[in-house]
Amino acid sequence: MSARTGKPSSGRGWSRRRGIEAFTSPSVMSFQQLQAEVAALVRADEISRRRWACDRPDCDGLPHTGWLHNHARAAQRVPAWAWTVWMLLTGRGWGKTRTAAETVKEWAKTPGLQIAVVAKNATLVRDICFDSPKSGLLAVIPPEDIARYNSSLGETSIRLRNGTVIRGFGAETPDNLRGWAFDKAWCDEYAAWSRNTAQDVYDMLWFCLREADTPQMLISTTPKPLPHIKRLVERGRRQEQRQQEGGDAPRVVLTRGHMRDNDANLSPAARAELDEQYAGTRLGRQELSGELLEDVEGALWQGWMLEVEGFRQNRENLPDMERVVVAVDPATKSHENADHTAFTVAGRGWPLTTAYGDNRPRGYVLHAEQDRFTPTAAMRRAAELYHEYQADCVVIEANNGGDYLPALLQEVDPRVSWRIVHATRGKRARAAPVAQLYEQSRVHHVGPARLFAELEEQMTTFVGQGETEDSPDQLDSMVWALWDLFLDPSMPTPRQGIDRRLAARR
Repeated sequence: MSARTGKPSSGRGWSRRRGIEAFTSPSVMSFQQLQAEVAALVRADEISRRRWACDRPDCDGLPHTGWLHNHARAAQRVPAWAWTVWMLLTGRGWGKTRTAAETVKEWAKTPGLQIAVVAKNATLVRDICFDSPKSGLLAVIPPEDIARYNSSLGETSIRLRNGTVIRGFGAETPDNLRGWAFDKAWCDEYAAWSRNTAQDVYDMLWFCLREADTPQMLISTTPKPLPHIKRLVERGRRQEQRQQEGGDAPRVVLTRGHMRDNDANLSPAARAELDEQYAGTRLGRQELSGELLEDVEGALWQGWMLEVEGFRQNRENLPDMERVVVAVDPATKSHENADHTAFTVAGRGWPLTTAYGDNRPRGYVLHAEQDRFTPTAAMRRAAELYHEYQADCVVIEANNGGDYLPALLQEVDPRVSWRIVHATRGKRARAAPVAQLYEQSRVHHVGPARLFAELEEQMTTFVGQGETEDSPDQLDSMVWALWDLFLDPSMPTPRQGIDRRLAARR
């Protein structure tokens, strides 16, 4: 009976009151008892925080009844059926690393397992997969379960008290895995592995799993349109299709996701910065949305050419430029529906370091832009870029009545050197040799991805279908710049280390 209302108290309210009364009053506890009580509460909260996956369908990972802390979203739970490869093909910040580490932790509860963790190199496997303070293995495995942790570039491993061993490997060479036998494996950032060895390392890892009772491989990666990624994704898609047609559940499981899926655990300031930097760009669709960007049939440039290691460079890491040009693809008209006038600044230099003995000169695309200009404004902008980048020459395409532009450039700024080029071949025929330079990894884009968003979109979608295709203005100007630097037989052959007047020009 309630003293205030005279009505019977609810069983739930009475039970809560009795529970509260059962707590010992801090006023009658000794200091040691109080310390022990606080320590117990802290420990209970830590255990609660370590819990990972609830059973609520479609859970968004936020706290709910019985779960006081953020935890796994439904998409981060291990597939409920028998699978061999689980591929987390998601955007940056989605929670791939934490999901993979939690999965390894669950695997490791089985005594005596041998688990491989493979990343791009030994440093990354240690710093990201093992030592990452929020999502690494040491952050999710309870310390009391660890018998020994060995952290070195020669060997990174965790030995658990139940006999399970988790070993880290770099993916630099398949032979790193030769001779080992494992039960499970985690491959981190598979798309970032060297495209020359990634498939071989993957195959070798499966040889290491050949004796396991239930071999499983978890792959966590931001997708890139590379052959070893596309091959595995295609397997998963075919198996998904068969399941939709009434077949078995896929053995290669694809989980896709966007960075925003994990908003509750991300910094708002960091999200805003990433959105500003990448939103609306080809790279943003890949890095934030987790899209596997498909190649356009017939396109000269394929996505992997823009994803090879070292393709994107910072200005401070560039070699001295032997020659720098500003290429202009001018519009023939300047009304509001006219084509854009496009500018590309590119340089030629010798790389500071080389791979496989390839010491040929490299091209560096330093700047790209396009807009609608009057002819005078276009030449004024060309002169500005010429001086800003200390260029040697402005290269002007003079087809369609543009022969008057050099005279206009001289009026705007008589100090600017220039040369005229005329298109004698179709766009595709002219662009094909430049695409081969990209295929050989001899051209780099310098600066933030947003600067080249439009150019790279034109590169990866241009097939050269004539009148049925929009004019790729930025692509045209980039092609003219690289023709001048590498392909024009009328230009001097590149020579290394001769003109010291050009030292330190970047």
